[in-house]
Amino acid sequence: MTEKKWVLMTNDDGIEAPGFEHLVKAMNSAGIPLVAFAPSTNKSACSMQLNLGKPIDLHNRSELIETWDLDETVGVHLFALDGTPCDTMIVALDGGLKHVLPDVEPSLVLSGVNLGPNLSQDSYHSGTMGAAREAGLYGLPAIASSYTSFDPAGMQVGIEATIELVQRVL
Repeated sequence: MTEKKWVLMTNDDGIEAPGFEHLVKAMNSAGIPLVAFAPSTNKSACSMQLNLGKPIDLHNRSELIETWDLDETVGVHLFALDGTPCDTMIVALDGGLKHVLPDVEPSLVLSGVNLGPNLSQDSYHSGTMGAAREAGLYGLPAIASSYTSFDPAGMQVGIEATIELVQRVL
């Protein structure tokens, strides 16, 4: 039996952002096991900002599994963190993930999907990109996913391309 290859997901728009919901659903439909450590609220354009000197609470958002009609047998766990995208990666990769899910070892980090492009100098401001960079500092391969169109068709194309890339990397 092959061991599951887990993807650790985050974003900068918050765990309940429509784009994140659609990407989680697509990953689940594609049979890709995932665990999300995403910000509780929108933290767009925060780059690699950290919260220092104040508590960062972690919330199990398992109710979203039913709300989003996800297949639990694939492997799906959803957590929200009262912090930035960079905070989510530090907490997850510095022991938080092992604490809540001791048997889950991510093979890849996926940050996004971001509404709007993260191109050129914009990539330095992006929380989506910041989370992927932070994961890289922990030695994990990371994908930051964005789409340039602001219409629903653009998001769907971006999500499909992201799923294809994730499958190739895994």
